[in-house]
Amino acid sequence: MTVDTPDQDRIAQLEAKVAELSTREAVFGPRLGKLVKLLPWLMASHLLIGAPAMLISVGVAYFTFVQAEATKKMQQADAWPFLSYGTSNSGLNDKGERMISLNLSNNGVGPALLGPVEIRYQGQPVRDPRDLLTKCCGFQPDSRLNLSTSPSSGIVARPGESVKFMQVAEIPASKALWNRFETERWKLQVRSCYCSIFDECWTIEGSQAKPKPVAQCPTDWVQFRER
Repeated sequence: MTVDTPDQDRIAQLEAKVAELSTREAVFGPRLGKLVKLLPWLMASHLLIGAPAMLISVGVAYFTFVQAEATKKMQQADAWPFLSYGTSNSGLNDKGERMISLNLSNNGVGPALLGPVEIRYQGQPVRDPRDLLTKCCGFQPDSRLNLSTSPSSGIVARPGESVKFMQVAEIPASKALWNRFETERWKLQVRSCYCSIFDECWTIEGSQAKPKPVAQCPTDWVQFRER
């Protein structure tokens, strides 16, 4: 009679487990192999299913960007300033005296933030009205003069507003100077810089100048100051 020992029982159990695993491998092995082969196709199918959603998301983002840019351009167009320089002698002061004036006019639809102004006479920059009248018209420090000025930079010109930054009145004591300035004012080289409320900036040069876009107003001009 044979008696089973504990070691023999354990060996028998291990042999049974091995046999069970072999059976499972025989049954499921081919299926697992097929599943592994199908995995790339399943992943590709998943990507194809998600592609339309991704394309829709990209299209919505692009449309939003284009719409935002169009809205920004419309806002900029609605606030676009257009500055021009001019000179005239058609005005009269409160005493009925004729006035020669130098003007900056905003003919745009938005406010203009006025930057530096540079005035040259015969190629040389002038720093202020008296410096200009001295160089062009024989002004002397002791000469009588009816001169009025207003700021031409660092201020905002509303749409349709004209800034007369220099005016010389015709008076008997300075009649010769006034007549001289009447002729020489057409020889002035005037350039100015201005910006919109959206920080877009332009420069103009002369009375018929087309505004030229610039990143910012120049800092190397000899600025004309109203003293």
